[in-house]
Amino acid sequence: MADHIRIRGARTHNLAGLDLDIPRDQLVVIVGVSGSGKSSLVFDTIAAEAGYQLNETYPPFVRNRLPHWSRPDVDLIEGLSPVIVIDQKRIGGNARSTVGTITDTWAYLRLIWSRLSEPHVGESNRFSFNDAHGMCPTCSGLGEVVQVALDRLLDLDRSLVEGAIRLPGYGLQPVLVPAARRRCRIRC
Repeated sequence: MADHIRIRGARTHNLAGLDLDIPRDQLVVIVGVSGSGKSSLVFDTIAAEAGYQLNETYPPFVRNRLPHWSRPDVDLIEGLSPVIVIDQKRIGGNARSTVGTITDTWAYLRLIWSRLSEPHVGESNRFSFNDAHGMCPTCSGLGEVVQVALDRLLDLDRSLVEGAIRLPGYGLQPVLVPAARRRCRIRC
């Protein structure tokens, strides 16, 4: 098996005769500005050719029932193997979402770790940053700790009247308690 995917003369969509060697058996990330041809390269060239080649291995009866892959506009692609295409779409996640959680890879890793751990834990939740038993007590499973820089908010050497609160736009103005309660002013 080749150690690279070799692409010569790729002209799909906005690719203009692209020549490229992509290493195999490694995590490869294709990056670039909007419109630079990332999707054209990954989905419309590499995945399309790999899907086409895979479909050609099946008899016509099976091939007619599979997704249709058309060949990309390219002079040469070598070193491909069957591919799994994960569609390009926005994902609805939250602060705890990662590539591992969205693809469910994280769930399988947790299962492996829980069954092979020493001492044996058995419950994969013990390795989940979304579960109270498994999340880091310092960052609550978010991977970072947010701390207030008190010295930027308060000058502990000053009183409130002298301007101890350093927040922009903060000034000493009387604050009234709602009418349903006793009227009083907060004094410093």
